[in-house]
Amino acid sequence: MYKLKKIPLLLSVLLLFLQGCSGNDITASDMQGKKFFYQVSDAYSTSNYTLEELEELKKNSSFIDNLQKFNTELNSTDTVDFYDMKYDTVDFIGKWNKPKDLANGYGHKDLTDQEVTIKGKSEYITPVNTFILNQKTMQKLGLNYLSDQDFIYNGEFPMVLGSGFKEYYNIGDTIPITYLREKFNGKVVGFYDKDLVFDEFSHCDSYSTVIVPYMDNLESKDDYEDREGFFYRYNLFKNLAYIYFPNTVDYEKNKDAVEKIAQKYNLDYTVLRGY
Repeated sequence: MYKLKKIPLLLSVLLLFLQGCSGNDITASDMQGKKFFYQVSDAYSTSNYTLEELEELKKNSSFIDNLQKFNTELNSTDTVDFYDMKYDTVDFIGKWNKPKDLANGYGHKDLTDQEVTIKGKSEYITPVNTFILNQKTMQKLGLNYLSDQDFIYNGEFPMVLGSGFKEYYNIGDTIPITYLREKFNGKVVGFYDKDLVFDEFSHCDSYSTVIVPYMDNLESKDDYEDREGFFYRYNLFKNLAYIYFPNTVDYEKNKDAVEKIAQKYNLDYTVLRGY
């Protein structure tokens, strides 16, 4: 796990929105279709659990297994319309030699070139806005930026870059990154230049947002610095996805449905209104 030298905390694993994927002033005519996406949310924080209780959950293999089963059922059920997608960041490793508006600022802060220690080595990292999704969600959104093979980990982390990165990278280039506090070898597999509009409240800016897949077979990576911690964070993080429903009057029905599935696996999840 990397350690920050300049600031106590660079990112929260459980961000709801990013600067690059956030509320913006857009009209109905700008939208790909009027939708309402409400976020699935867990209660696994120090507001509800002690640090000792959270540490015990982290070590509990049945808890991790239940997180995975919950995600699998949400992805396969017809009870709710589940979109396994998340707005967050990946960190580019190395000195930042690009415009600062390509980096995430967490409220217009300059977080380029944060000094950290990764596997005992001093490095610089810069957070970049990222939209993460699984293959089923990509198909449901009508996107085609990633291939079938991009959803299977083979030693590289596929990355579709926003148009602002074209001046600095080519397809096939590698970019060392950290994702959920672990180091990966990113690989540029494409670029895109059309904003992704999800509903009237949120969209992803195609200039600066990177698209990456949720991948199968991440267990095959053999050089995790903290394997247990990564998969604990990853499985919690992956369930912070979205439920789509066509009108807000369906909120309680969808919330109850998600909570019922969570209870089946002894998990603490609900659905947030968000707006």
